[in-house]
Order: sequence, then structure tokens, then C-alpha cells
Amino acid sequence: MYRRGVNSDPKPPIIPPQEPVRLERYERDAPPHPKGRFWLHPKSGLLILAVDWFFFGPEIMTGEAAAIITSPLAFLVTTAGVFWIQRKRNGDSFRAAMFKALLGGIAAGIPTSIAGTMLGTTVLVLSGLSSWNQRRDDK
Repeated sequence: MYRRGVNSDPKPPIIPPQEPVRLERYERDAPPHPKGRFWLHPKSGLLILAVDWFFFGPEIMTGEAAAIITSPLAFLVTTAGVFWIQRKRNGDSFRAAMFKALLGGIAAGIPTSIAGTMLGTTVLVLSGLSSWNQRRDDK
């Protein structure tokens, strides 16, 4: 005859009832701005420089005669673009985004190319584009 072992039990083990568990993510004193965030979004800096190059690079050919049209147009395009980028991509408040957009519009609306000047360097530094190669190599 077959004999059962000492620890064998004909009943299956009792499984305790499962209780629902609510998982929550807790942030530890998260700073308001993540590290590495710049005053201007990098796309805003690129837009300022691109509009400036597009509108005022070829000004040499017209002898600055078209500046009366290109300056206000560059100001409007840049202001609208920087405002949208700062609101949607950077999450700035309306007031902060408008302030940055107006400064960007003024920088791009100056009737000369700002590339290679202190103003162009300031745009590069404020948007983090001056360290773009170093960040890209780290990835």
C-alpha cells in the first residue's frame, strides 16, 4: 500500500485574499526647474538666429534699403515664434513668455545680422546652444 509522506496534505495551501494596493509616486522636494534648463528654450534661440540670418544676411545686396520692411517683419515672426515655443515647449507663464518673445523679437528685428556679435553670443548662451556639441557628445 502507498503511504503518504509526513508533510503531505490533501488540501491545497490556503492563499490569503489579495488586497488592492495603490501605488503612488512621491517626489522629493522637486525643484521647480529641472537641471540643465536654460532661460530660453534652444528652439527659441535657433529661431532668433535663423530669422536674423534669413532677413538680414542678404541685406548687403539691397544696401539696407529693404530694412524698413524686413525689420518689422522679422520682429513679428520672431516674437510670435518665441512666444509659442516658450509657452508650449518650456512651460513659461504668459508674462514670462511674452517678455522673452519681445526681447527675442527686438534682437532679431535689429536691421543687421547679430551673428558673431555680443548679442548673438548672448542668445547662444541663454538658450544653451553654446554647449550644444558637448551635450550631444555625452549621449
